[in-house]
Amino acid sequence: MSDGESALETGAFKRGPGGRPTRQEAERRHRQLLETTKRLLLERGWEGTSIDEISRQSGVAKRFLYARYPDKASLFVAAVAQFRDEQIGALGAGDPTPEDVEEGLLQLGRRLMQLALSDEALSIIRLFLAEAPRVPDFARHFAESFPRHGLSGLSRFMRVYAERGVLSIDDPELAAQHFAMLVIAVPQRLAMLGHREGPEQQERRLRSAVKLFLDGCRRRP
Repeated sequence: MSDGESALETGAFKRGPGGRPTRQEAERRHRQLLETTKRLLLERGWEGTSIDEISRQSGVAKRFLYARYPDKASLFVAAVAQFRDEQIGALGAGDPTPEDVEEGLLQLGRRLMQLALSDEALSIIRLFLAEAPRVPDFARHFAESFPRHGLSGLSRFMRVYAERGVLSIDDPELAAQHFAMLVIAVPQRLAMLGHREGPEQQERRLRSAVKLFLDGCRRRP
């Protein structure tokens, strides 16, 4: 038994009736596992990160790890998905939407661009693109789950304005995808190549993207 497994089995985690971890403890353990996986992959790269090291640093036994994820690739996908859902998926959640749709989309776009251009987000994308050819399931997983989870906050914005009769959209999730690409596609790709636009150019690009989006989606008399 490894050191990580020993720590796990000697009461490092809160346990409920029958000795099993409580639901809250299992969720905390899972989150810790995915956060450790993401951190190690970004620090050491794919080849430099082992399941043994992930288990040791997260304090999660390998038998618990393998019960949920059969290999490092599935762990990586889950770790990136957690980051994506917590950061992008939370955009707009719980925030009051401005009455003016253009102002609302500008506010949302600024937050989306700030996240998309963060060092952590760019590092994750670089790692994902480097490993995707070797693990084809990466692309399939994100193609299936990103519209449903990753853009939930943006979809909520679209749905609110559609219900107010301001936007004419049949599919809020698809509209959220189009909006995200209009806002972040070019500046994020430039940043991945080492060039960051200045604040004035970013704001100019954002306003143009919002105008273009509204020209296609604003409800007309």
